[in-house]
Amino acid sequence: MSALGTLAPGQPRFPHTVRRSIADTLIRSALFVVAFLSVATSLHPFPNLAEPRHITDVGDPINQIGFSALFLTIGAWVYFNNPGRLTPLLRPALLALVGWCVLTVITSWEPSLAARRLAFALVVMSIAAMMLLLPKNLRHFADLLAAVALIALAACYLGVLLVPSLAIHQATDFVEAPLVGDWRGMFAHKNEAGSAMVLFIFIGLFVARVRSLALGAVIVALAATFLIFTHSKTALALVLPVLLISTIIARCRPAVGIAVTLAILATMNLFSIGSIFFESIGDVLGTILPDRSFTGRTDIWQFALHYVALRPVTGYGFGAFWGTEHVVYGMGGGSIWENAAAQAHNSYLNLALIIGIPGTALAVLWLVILPLVDYYRSASEPANVAPRLLFLRAWLFGACASSVESVFFQIGEVWFLLLIAIFGLRLLSVMHLRS
Repeated sequence: MSALGTLAPGQPRFPHTVRRSIADTLIRSALFVVAFLSVATSLHPFPNLAEPRHITDVGDPINQIGFSALFLTIGAWVYFNNPGRLTPLLRPALLALVGWCVLTVITSWEPSLAARRLAFALVVMSIAAMMLLLPKNLRHFADLLAAVALIALAACYLGVLLVPSLAIHQATDFVEAPLVGDWRGMFAHKNEAGSAMVLFIFIGLFVARVRSLALGAVIVALAATFLIFTHSKTALALVLPVLLISTIIARCRPAVGIAVTLAILATMNLFSIGSIFFESIGDVLGTILPDRSFTGRTDIWQFALHYVALRPVTGYGFGAFWGTEHVVYGMGGGSIWENAAAQAHNSYLNLALIIGIPGTALAVLWLVILPLVDYYRSASEPANVAPRLLFLRAWLFGACASSVESVFFQIGEVWFLLLIAIFGLRLLSVMHLRS
């Protein structure tokens, strides 16, 4: 896992060298932990949901200042620590996707808003890429992920115990009052909390394999318990299948593994959005699910599909649809639920709305297909088995959850770890090809 560190074995240890190494480790560790926790909570932990959400096209100054500072700080560190290691991440598919997103900014009905949100997305993506250079080695990477998971879990449990009004959904929540009693910890919604707990379970399994069985078991137990109390249907439904499917994929030949995974993702989207078009699918869902509307998502999907058809090529501009005054106040044909939705609750549909169908195709290539190819191109040597499996699980969970949630380009723990997984798999595959 040399892509995660630069510490060469066998270096002579003099007092000044030891002090320098300790300082270097502390800097790397602090940057990693602060960046990860900041992105996971969007610098707004324990939000008060009793306050109404204001519709505005003005950016959040806390996020703007905080993430800019993180980007500049980590960027400065990388500049002095071999920035050329990031070059393999600038692959043609990513550059084409960014170029297309710039085009959608120009053609957007809210160009300034789309430009700010694209810039913010690129900052978050850059932070995720640079963070892979911070760990000194595989054990350090495991230590940092364990620290992140334990800090977040401690904050979530303390929130439930000490400030339940800010860590558990209440009847006084301005929206979605029926979620009363569901745990959300330091996150804004129980679904976000549930997804985070699934990722912490994956991290715990990774830590158990690389660092400490006992420490990993503690992380898994704490995350699994909290996940149960979130009552997040998507997270609860996916955690075991993702663990099983990732194990199967890891043992398949590349062509079979890629075909099976893409078939699973296509089927999940067929049974979600496809239920709108095919009555037979809806009937099947009605026999196995208590709510064939996916908790009202089918109404949002119909609303979104209508507006995708109106601007299928460039969409409405990167991040410039949901939450804008055009949608909330100016569009007819939708109920308050659809007009006030914060996302399409399907990543692929959400991409079609904001960057059009061609942009969605580029995004699927970079986010879905190439990571699978990178997984099979990376070396399966013993030192890479644990990180490859962690990255595969994080990627697979994000890709599967995207059929009923908007994960792609949505700031949060799932998107951030998904980015780390995509970049990590790329670096591992490049290491293998060069060797």
